[in-house]
Amino acid sequence: MSLILQQLKCSACGAPLKSKERDRMLICSHCGTFSLFAEGRTCPVDFSIAAPKTESTDPAVYIPFWVVEADVAVSHEKISGGGISRKISGKDRMRGMQTFYICAADAVPEENSRVWNMELTINQPELTLIPEFKNGERMVMTMDKETAVNNAEFIFLRYETEIPGTLQELDYDFRVKSTKVLYLPAYKKSSGYQLGV
Repeated sequence: MSLILQQLKCSACGAPLKSKERDRMLICSHCGTFSLFAEGRTCPVDFSIAAPKTESTDPAVYIPFWVVEADVAVSHEKISGGGISRKISGKDRMRGMQTFYICAADAVPEENSRVWNMELTINQPELTLIPEFKNGERMVMTMDKETAVNNAEFIFLRYETEIPGTLQELDYDFRVKSTKVLYLPAYKKSSGYQLGV
């Protein structure tokens, strides 16, 4: 067995890329361009940075999220019971084009990221985008796109099972239309992180 090591290069200028941590978003020290490390190579990446909506005296950190746009088509479902509760709760069904938010940093405690993924997906935040990381550090991005897509599909299934009644059968098609990287501001607290959007 042979092992070939290749140096990662900037997708814009070709300069060598270095990272001390296991970060999938690499910044070129030569030209300042960000590259995404995926499938063993670097490629150009478009990403957005959201401005904080809340001010805090705590230091800010920008947490990476995958934003997955998917078309969800349910061809058949069978639910036992819970019909009245479903109507009273007024929970919208996840059908058609949906936007899923997936936290892409394993430095965030799972109890935070699990709640954020569902909350941000259900209650889409209104964001103001900024051109740079303002008054804060960028958190390392550790999740790849394929894992994010799988997690988005899992959020859909989790949502379906949490609707009142017992889900017995579900036939669906989950078609990913696009993915992008979004950094959301957060503040470090004693119990984890608090989003600033």
